[in-house]
Amino acid sequence: MAAPPLFDRIRSEARSTAERKVASVLLEGYPTRALATVEVLAKQASVSAPTVLRFLTKIGFSRFADFQAAAIADVERQLGSPLNNIRSEAPAEAPHHIYQRTLLMQAEALQVAAAQAMPAEFDAIVDLLVSPRATIKLLGGRYSQNLAQRLATQLGQLRPGVVFTPLTLGFAYDTLVDAGPQDVFVIFDYRRYQSELLTFARGVRQSGARLCLFTDTWRSPIAEHADAVLTSPDASTSPFGSRVVVTAQIEAIVAAISLRCRDSSRDRLARIEELRSLGANEPSARES
Repeated sequence: MAAPPLFDRIRSEARSTAERKVASVLLEGYPTRALATVEVLAKQASVSAPTVLRFLTKIGFSRFADFQAAAIADVERQLGSPLNNIRSEAPAEAPHHIYQRTLLMQAEALQVAAAQAMPAEFDAIVDLLVSPRATIKLLGGRYSQNLAQRLATQLGQLRPGVVFTPLTLGFAYDTLVDAGPQDVFVIFDYRRYQSELLTFARGVRQSGARLCLFTDTWRSPIAEHADAVLTSPDASTSPFGSRVVVTAQIEAIVAAISLRCRDSSRDRLARIEELRSLGANEPSARES
């Protein structure tokens, strides 16, 4: 289904951090969130109500009521199209086996995430992660630190200055003692959100460092402090939610950085392979 015109306008006009926050919230829940009040939308986006109104003025709506009317008109056009009517009359039957249901659910989640994607928000994260002067520090919660570690492992092969920080026994807070504007922190936080990560994020902002957040569509409270946020739907047949979409986001981040730093990344990977070959040529402990 083609995206409605208003949807595309919201996505293409968001430039500043605050505008991207408003646009991301609108796109993640379009059109439902467009029908909420200005105050509710501002709270969801972690911005002020005037910020929401300024963004809507930028995309052509001097009144919030006019924006809502345009959103409703978009929905009515979509619902009234002959193609959608045909689709609604012949719904596909869901498979009975949990394996097939799970795979199809994740495929749908990836399609939804792609349709709602804010390329400007993604690019903002890539810009921070490719900065040669930045030190990148990554951490996550109980069920998401493996994602932080995965991104740290792959990112560390493409550029220097990448550190994975396990949130263990409070010692992660020690990394804030040297934090400053030269640092970029990447935090993964999904429901149930961890208070320790929120406390850590506040410390990051107080240090002057930059902050990127990976979270679900309900948005961790850390979003209020983040420079850029990538969200992902987490519907799953598992009681722990799904991390399929965020894994794809990590792969996209790594692909974008490898393209942006092609020459330096190639040289770094070649050096890593050279160093690994030294270990491969060493006699084993058993033989020595």
